[in-house]
Amino acid sequence: MKMNFSGTTIYAKARPSALSGKPVPRVSLEELAREALEKLGVPVQLGRAQADYAEGKTTQIPVRTTFNTGQRRISRKITVGISTVRYENHYSARA
Repeated sequence: MKMNFSGTTIYAKARPSALSGKPVPRVSLEELAREALEKLGVPVQLGRAQADYAEGKTTQIPVRTTFNTGQRRISRKITVGISTVRYENHYSARA
């Protein structure tokens, strides 16, 4: 399965979808994005909403896949189908 990575192509193992029969990644977009960013040497952490949910601070389930990239600004876009990874950094954090 091919994923768009803003000018670069990432290949991931795929399986047929139970609903449509079309190829879908074997792992989640979050896992694929984390692996791709780590291969580029970008340290990543969960985004604020995902971290709050994982720690039990909120019961709202995050809809978007978001990563905190610390001091790094990322311009690459990782997309699978209609789902896209978003990035947070210390420049966009609210006080």
